[in-house]
Parts: sequence; structure tokens; C-alpha cells
Amino acid sequence: MRRVLVAGALSICAPFATAYASARSDDPNCASRVRIEDRTTTWAAPLDRIVSIRLPDATLRDALDRVAAIAKVELSYSNELLPPGRRVCITLDRVPVGAVIETLLSGSSLRAIVVGTTQVVLAPSRSPSDGFSVAPTSRRASVLDRVVVTGTPDGVAQRGSPFALDVIDGATLARQRASTLGEALDLAVPGVWTWSATAGTLSARYGSIRGASSFGVSAPKVYLDGIEVANPLLVTQLDPSRIERVEVIRGPQGAALYGADAISGVVNILTRHDGAASGALTLQLSSAAGVAATSYARRDAFVQDHAVALRGGSGRKTFGLGLSVGTVGAYVPGASEQRVLADGDVRVAVANAVLTGTARFSHQKANASNGLFVNDATSALSGASRATVFARTSNSAPDSSNGRRPRPDSTALFGDSATGQDMTQYTVGGTVTAMPSLAWTHTLIVGVDGYRLQGLSSAGLPMPAAYASALVDAQSGADRGTLRVRAVGRYDLSPSTLLAVTFAAEQAFTRELINGDAINPNPNVNLGFGSRLPGQLPSSRALVSTRWGNSGGLVAQANLSWHDALFLVAGGRVERAVGFTTTPQNALLPMLGAAYVRDVAGAVVKLRTAYGTGIRPASSLARGATWMGRAVNGSGSALQPESQTGIEAGFDVVLNRALSVQVTRFDQRASGLIQPVAARATYTTPTGALLQRMTYTLENIGAITNRGWELQGRSSINRLTLAAALSFVDSRVDQVSRGYGGDLRVGDRMLDVPARTYSLSASWTASRLTLNSTLTRAEDWVGYDRVALGAVLQDGSRPAEYIGSQLRRFWLNYSGVTRVNASATYRLADRWSVLLGGDNLLNVQRGAPDNATVTVGRTLTFGVRSGY
Repeated sequence: MRRVLVAGALSICAPFATAYASARSDDPNCASRVRIEDRTTTWAAPLDRIVSIRLPDATLRDALDRVAAIAKVELSYSNELLPPGRRVCITLDRVPVGAVIETLLSGSSLRAIVVGTTQVVLAPSRSPSDGFSVAPTSRRASVLDRVVVTGTPDGVAQRGSPFALDVIDGATLARQRASTLGEALDLAVPGVWTWSATAGTLSARYGSIRGASSFGVSAPKVYLDGIEVANPLLVTQLDPSRIERVEVIRGPQGAALYGADAISGVVNILTRHDGAASGALTLQLSSAAGVAATSYARRDAFVQDHAVALRGGSGRKTFGLGLSVGTVGAYVPGASEQRVLADGDVRVAVANAVLTGTARFSHQKANASNGLFVNDATSALSGASRATVFARTSNSAPDSSNGRRPRPDSTALFGDSATGQDMTQYTVGGTVTAMPSLAWTHTLIVGVDGYRLQGLSSAGLPMPAAYASALVDAQSGADRGTLRVRAVGRYDLSPSTLLAVTFAAEQAFTRELINGDAINPNPNVNLGFGSRLPGQLPSSRALVSTRWGNSGGLVAQANLSWHDALFLVAGGRVERAVGFTTTPQNALLPMLGAAYVRDVAGAVVKLRTAYGTGIRPASSLARGATWMGRAVNGSGSALQPESQTGIEAGFDVVLNRALSVQVTRFDQRASGLIQPVAARATYTTPTGALLQRMTYTLENIGAITNRGWELQGRSSINRLTLAAALSFVDSRVDQVSRGYGGDLRVGDRMLDVPARTYSLSASWTASRLTLNSTLTRAEDWVGYDRVALGAVLQDGSRPAEYIGSQLRRFWLNYSGVTRVNASATYRLADRWSVLLGGDNLLNVQRGAPDNATVTVGRTLTFGVRSGY
């Protein structure tokens, strides 16, 4: 029977081949002699570490602890699974630690499964050997044998997962220098694409997660060590040194376990809990600085990143503390960024339980640009800077740099935030995993996550945010408390059939802070276009109200395994939400899946398929970081929830662990998508004059179809590692609601969704030198020509030109954007390294997701680090 008690965070194993010579146990004082047959085999890291060990006489538990200390690996297992009373006596010289562990466990049902860069779980196998001679096994741990926790009832091997599941380990994040969640997903997860952050904006903007599941707020459901974050759009920054791995489900298949808001998928960020290799206190340092080139400021911007971390303990008790700071200078006049991230973790393992604690705090600030004016649309589209001047737009004051107002034919370019954003986030919580018996594993997760945000994003609006006077001084915030209880039982129905059943209950309590005008019963959001120029409308800080809500779910799921080859999964979740709308909302979220795995001549072939349904309430916290959250709150029960249902099918092939390929086909249908629809409104001024202004109303537009292919592969050839991911997405309007007044029609492509995305990474490692290069590209999407819209919006007297179907005149087909990064790391004496980094080497600052967005240019940095 398979009974695994997992201590600490889990991670992907890196394949590595090692040939080793024979080793004998020839100590004459050893009562029980064992031997390892002469052979050349392949062990996954860290089981490939070569060790020498001599144990005259010891209990099996002491021997395992001794081996783990010598090899500097962490073993996780349940004491009840060890053969009772066994004592061992071995002498082995220069043998892989995997062979040593296999020798110690010979005659038992346990085998070693790699689950992290230094972590190994001893799990029961169905093919125990009968004697003390260790013969070659039919299957070594491959990429499909890594233990995952996302999308499974408990930590189990990925081998039986019926849907596409991606795992990005912390070592890869550090090597690729991925400092944001979006960068990591773009590189490693096909079908997921994030647009680079705009000046003055901190929230993420997902261009595609297998197409579109909303307007401006498409996002996966994000967890940090199993604790749901309040707003997934605000989880952007990562410190690779603190991350053990990131697990990703794309599509609605994970909603049966994770509930509402998992309409687009699930991302689980698992932090490190591994302590220090020696058990002593270890200090880790990283410092880098450089310059970012820009065509939109008078001088290049200074950038810097610094981090420090402490790790201590090993085995049963570990802890860690981390702090990182970073800044980006003004690559657009006035637009700069600062961030501070701090976190801590602790883990304590007792006889039959593991307790982990997590805490994080972050403060980020992005100042908005002063306003960038381009004299003609042609130079703006081409990205030329020959005719650019910079000016403040507030009250149309003269520009201090040239003493004159912008020319009438100038076009204004702004980011997605009118006033910049200032954000604070926190998370605190813990997990208790207990195994009271061989049949059951219980898990309790308790945590709170929250944020406070000053300045809202206008992502999803066709015009720049500087025109949205309603965003000035706008703010939002929320605190979400999560309580989740899970019980997993495993039963052997026969020698070849295993049944795992899961029962779970979850309750979330939400305290949402909303602006006073957000609860105005009038659903129209006046964005202030009229006789005044942008920035002239008076504004005042709105009063903040508090709204409480709660949601809960009950989960039941069954996983059936036959001969470790056929896997069937069926389950569902009943969800109920109260307080977010005028009436309670109930939902049933089913999931079905199947996988078939065969081991053939050193290759593992897996066929899989899965079906699922996800739902997102109209009033979701993800909208709280955008102006749309204010409008949703005002619209009351007029909006229906968004939902997505679909199926995926695919196959995985792992060939001798040197090559892995994954292909997935998905077909999903999203209904009730909420879009801001522009309309014209007429107001009467106190003097009796009529004034026309543009207003926005949120509407459910109908349904869209998301179909496509996802391909990814990975290969290791000696010192060279290659990885690639491709996606082909067709996201189209399938149906529009009666009375819909927006610019979309049946058959149209969804806006800002790339038809194709690509990523390629290459890493070459020598004894001291590591070279890494990455390429990402998105191409062929339809979006607004915001330069042309900006020119029209300079004159607020013609609102009919940019409302309803008239907006179709401003659609523009964008060909694509490519970003290339590279880095080199050279290891000096001891654990110190120096690194050179280059981001956005092609110096692409414009063109994605539209022609009015300006991002950081070519960035070159130099730094040092220790302890990785």
C-alpha cells in the first residue's frame, strides 16, 4: 500500500546519469551482509550523489538518518512503514546514495521517490524484493514520478494526473533570473501569456490562459503554500531563492478541488522549507545593479536588486528568513518602481505529522509617468523618438521643459494607471499534515492573505487611464481568511488495484474595502469625458466602506489506479457564496479524468484526458485592482457569473529521461464574459447647458470558444539543457447577448489574445561556468489602436466616434513581439559566484499589448551571489 507522509515543500527532480563500480559489504563484523550488483544505472538527482559509508551495526532508522546526513539529502517517511526491529550492517565505498537507500530498504515495500532538489520520499511499492540482493528495477524515477500537490487530493506522483500539469522548480527560476511570476509562466507553461508591466502599474495582465476567460481580469487562482491569495492579479514579484517550485494547472479542470475563481486554472507557489544542508545557520546573499536603456527619457534608468536569506536546521526542524529589495529608475519621465519583499518559513516534523508555517510581506510602489506626447501617429507606431517631447497634462499646464503646450496634433501615450499604484500585501498561515494510520492522511490549512492598493488599473479600456478621472485616488483592499480540512484514504482493493478517496471542506471569509462611490446603485461609471480636458475634473478621495462575504465548498473525489497503469478520476465540488451579490450563489463543479501509462523499453508513454467546469462570480476580488471592480459593485445583481467548461486530451512521452514531450489539445467554452461597454450620456449642468460625456456599463456579452494546441519539450544532452513551449489558440465570440451594445460580433477574435506564443530556453553548464538564454514571442493578435484613439480623445466633443460599434474602426492587427534574455554565471572559490545579465536584449519598448504601452528597455546588470 502507498502511504506517504511528505515533510516540507515538494519539487521537480532533475535527471542525471551516473555510472558506478561495484561495492561490497565485506566487513567481517557485519552480521547481515548485503551486496550491490555490478551495473551501470541512472539515478535522478539528488540520488546520484556519490557517498561512502560504514555502519557496523545500527537500526534501520538510524542508518537512514546517517545516510541522509552524509549525502546532504532530506528523507521523508513514516516510521510505521519501516520493517520493525531491523538492524543493518554495511560498508559501501563510492556508491550513489540511491543505491545505498535501495540496499537499506531491500526486502521491504519501500522505494525512494525524488520530490525536490534535496528531498526524497520513501513510499511503498507494489513490487517488493524478496531478499537482500538488490537487482535492477524495471523503472527508475522519471519526470512523471515526481510528487505534486496541485490538482491532487494529496501529494502523489504526477504519473496518474489526468490533465496537463506544469512544474517550475526554484533552481530553474534562479538560472533564468525570472523575477516575476509572469516571466516564469511565459517561459515554461504553453498557453499562458502575460503582458509586460506598464509604467505606473503593479498588477499583472494576462493576455491569454488558453484564450480569454474575462476582459482585463483573466487570471488563474493563485495559492501560496496552499493559502489562497486575496487578489491573484497582484501576485507578480518572485524571489527565486525562496521558491521551491511553482505548480500550474491551466484550464477549468482544477475547479473541482479549488472552487470558484479557478475558471482559468490554478497556480500553487510552494516556498522552500529545506533548512540548511549542514544543519547550521547559512547566510545567502545576492546583489546586482545595472542600467536599462530607454528611448523615452533623457538618460538610461538605474536598476538594482538585492537579497539576503538565512536558513537553518535540517531533518525534523527547519526555518528560513528572506528579504529582497529592488528599484527601477524612470525609463519614462516620472515612472519609477520600488519594492520590498520579506518572508519567513518554519517546518517541524514529529512522529506522524508535519507542521509548516509561512509568512510574507511586500510593499511595492509604481509611480505613473508624467505623460508622453508623440507628434504624429506614424512615429508612434514605429517607435521612433525623433519627434517626441514630454509634458505634464494636469490642467494643460505648459511643459516646463520647453515652455509651451503640446501641439494640437500631438497624441498622448499613457500607461494603465492614471496616478500610479502603491500596494501592500501580506500572507500568514500554516499547514498540518498528519497520518494517524496507514490508511488515512489528514491535512489542515489555515491562513489569511490580504492587500491594500492605492490607484486602480484601467487595463481592458481602449483609452489611456489618464483620461479616467474616476481613477484618481481610487483604492481597494481585501483580507481573505482560509480554512481547509482534507482527509485522504487509500485502500488496496486487490494486489493490483488501489483506491484513493478524498473528502474536503473549505470555508473562506472575506473582508472587502470598497470606495464609497462603488456602492452607488447607478451602474454607470463616468470617466469624465466632456468639455474639460483630461485632468481638469475635480476629484476627492472617496469614503471607504466595508463589505463582508463568505464562501464554502464540499469536495468528494475518487482516484482509482489499476496495475499502476490505468488511472480514473471522478469528483465534484458544491460551492456556495454569500455576501458578494444580493442573493446567495450556488454552483456544482464536476471533474472527470482518465490516464493510461505504459513503460516500454526505457520510455514512459502516457495518454490522458480530463473534463471540468469553473466559475467566477461577477464581484470577484480580482476586479478590485481595476476600475471594473467599482462598476461591478454598483451593478448589484445585474451581472451573471462568468463560467468556463471544457475538455482537454493529450499525451506525454519521456524517453530515458533525456527527452520529454507533452502535447495537449483543449476545447473550452466560456460564458457570461463581462465587458465594459461604452455609451454616450447627456448631462445638464447647473447653468442649464447640455453636456455629453462617455460612460461605461459592464455587460455579459454572451459566450466565446477557446480552442487550440499546446506543445512542450525538454532535452538534456551532456551539459546542455534545452526546453521549448508552443501554443496555438483560437479564441472567438460564439454568441452575444440580446441588447449587447459593444463592438464585438459573432465570429470575431477576442481582443488582446495572441494566436501563437513561443518560448525557448537553453542552458549550458561546465564545472564553474553556466550560460543561460531565453526567448519568448507572442504574435498575431487584435487590439485597439490606442494612438489613434488618443488623438480622438484629445477632443472630447465627439463621443460618438468611440462608443459601441464605432470602436471597431480603431481595431488594429499586431504582428508580434519578441524578447530575448541571457545570463552568465561563474562560480568562484567556495560558494561565491559572479553573474552578468541581459534582459530584453532586442530593446523592445513598444508594441505589446498595444502601441501606447511603454515598457522597460534593454537592461544590463552585474552582480554577485552566494549560497545558491
